[in-house]
Amino acid sequence: MKRILLCLLTALSAASLQLSAENASLESVCNGLMEHPVTTGEFTQLKKSAAINRQLRSSGNFLISTEGVIWDTKKPFSSSMVVTRTALIQTAPDGSKTVLDGSKNQTFANVAGTLSSLFSGDKKSLENNFSVDFLSNASSWKMQLVPKDKTIAMTLSAVMLNGRCTSEGGTILDSMTITEQNGDCVSYTFRNQEYKDVLSDAEKSYFAQK
Repeated sequence: MKRILLCLLTALSAASLQLSAENASLESVCNGLMEHPVTTGEFTQLKKSAAINRQLRSSGNFLISTEGVIWDTKKPFSSSMVVTRTALIQTAPDGSKTVLDGSKNQTFANVAGTLSSLFSGDKKSLENNFSVDFLSNASSWKMQLVPKDKTIAMTLSAVMLNGRCTSEGGTILDSMTITEQNGDCVSYTFRNQEYKDVLSDAEKSYFAQK
């Protein structure tokens, strides 16, 4: 359950990669979520364990769409994780696929529903599910999300998003950090974002559960 929650919240936060806002505000960020139906790019992930003082680094490509989120890891070995509104799909380095069905799990459904509200730019739902602290100036912005749901809050402490404003009036997410209640954290840096309107056939295959 902890892994499912962490994966879902990762996807939830990553939805904010689909930003296109003027001088950044929480409302403009939410309003821009549907500006680009598909966002792709590269990520670097750094996991830090508070208990053993150890860091694990991985990197690869990401994709965000209304179908869900894909984390396609390339290093240190190839694997993928796909999060949809009803399932978590993992593909191991040997190509074997594991599907976790969350359609009948209420906690999964609640978080996935919040993910859906983010994609639709539902600022009210975002604020209903998280305590939101948003700060910005002419060149940068940051958003901290603290879960209100007690089940999620038992695992996750906060999600921090940091980005910048472009001279053309757009917004770019540069980094994201997810902090767990035990002190562990997962940090992401994002780069080379590109936008398009539809998924390719190869991208669609990631969302197949068989």
